[in-house]
This record gives sequence, structure tokens and C-alpha cells, in this order.
Amino acid sequence: MIADYLDALASALSYDRALSRRVRQEVEDHLGETVAADPDGDRLEAERRAIAKFGDPHVIAARFAIVSLSRQARRVGVALILVVVTVFISMKARVAWYSFAQWTMRDDLRIAGRIAGSIDRYAFWLSVIIGIAGFAYITGNYLRQAFCLAHRRQTTRFLILSTAATTALIISVISDGVLTALQLLGTGLRVGVLVPLGAMAIEVACAGMLIVLLRGIAQRMAYATALLKR
Repeated sequence: MIADYLDALASALSYDRALSRRVRQEVEDHLGETVAADPDGDRLEAERRAIAKFGDPHVIAARFAIVSLSRQARRVGVALILVVVTVFISMKARVAWYSFAQWTMRDDLRIAGRIAGSIDRYAFWLSVIIGIAGFAYITGNYLRQAFCLAHRRQTTRFLILSTAATTALIISVISDGVLTALQLLGTGLRVGVLVPLGAMAIEVACAGMLIVLLRGIAQRMAYATALLKR
């Protein structure tokens, strides 16, 4: 009976193999201790009581999944701050390179450059503010007890904040791309263009990483919610 119960529990968490293996081992140890401490000599009945006391495997799986989501959200919060810092350094490095190489934007492109620059600046600092708010929320209100609804609400709020920060950052990166294109127009094919292009590649990779992380959290939250509804 315990083996069947563990199989059902592991199957419910199969989307995350590492979590599935860890939870299976923890629950197996707990059930084994419970059965061993049962005064009744009938092992089958002892297993049945231990399983009944532990609860429905899908509910247990959902609780573990949501607690795991909260921990993952903390890691994403840290990643969001690191990405914002990396993008900021990349932006400053690109501007410093333009100054060093004495590259200036063409006069007929300056108006477009100022518009793109304004969008870039406001979008970036908006992503900084929202990103810091999301990081402070998920670290300052981390729930240590496995209460599913509270964890789910907390992770949902963090996901909303992180999505808003990532959206603002994507707008900033797109504006950076426009600025880079305007800056490089008319410069010709030089080896030096690899520096701003490389900086842009870093920004795009950072934004893409955040999208992948947030998509993963959203998918796991949906799966955990589905488990609770079974």
C-alpha cells in the first residue's frame, strides 16, 4: 500500500523530477517510521492507518509544489535584481565605448534618438523600482509554513510584480536596440561595432532568461493549482 501511495505522489510531482524524488524519499521515511511505531502487529492495517493519517497524495503533492514555488520565486527575485544590474552595466559600457571611439549620432537621427532614449530611461528605472518591490515582497514575506492558499497568493503577487518588471525591462532593451541601430548607422563595418552589438546580445539574453524563469513559475503554479482541484 505504501509503495502504491508513493507512486501516486511521485507521479503527481513528475513535472519536477528532483522534487519528486526528494518528496518521495521524505514521505517514505515518515510512513516507515509511523508503521514501525504502530503497536498493532498487523502491518497492512498499520500501513492503511499511516496513509489515511498522511492524507490524499494529490493534496500533499500540491502543498510540496507550492512551497517549492515560493522558494523558486525567491531565486527568481534574486535573478531579477542581477539581470537589472547586468543590463545597467551593459548600457553604461556601450555609452562609454561610444565616447571612447568618438562615435556620434547623425544629426538627422537625433530626434528619434532622444525619443528612444527617453523611453529607454523611463522603462529601465520603472523595471528597477518594480523589481526591487518584487524582491522585497518575496523575501520580506516568505512563508515558512506549508499553507497552500497563502503560498499561492504570495507567489501570484510576486509573479505579477516580476512580469511587470520584466515587461518594462524588455521595453528598455528594445529601446536600447533602437538606439544602438541609430548610433551605428553610417559607421560602416568596423571591428568596433562588435562591442555595442555584444552588449546588446547580453541584454537580450538577460531578458530572455527572465522570460523563461517566469514562464516556468507560471506553469508550475498552474499545475499545483490543478492538483488542489482534484
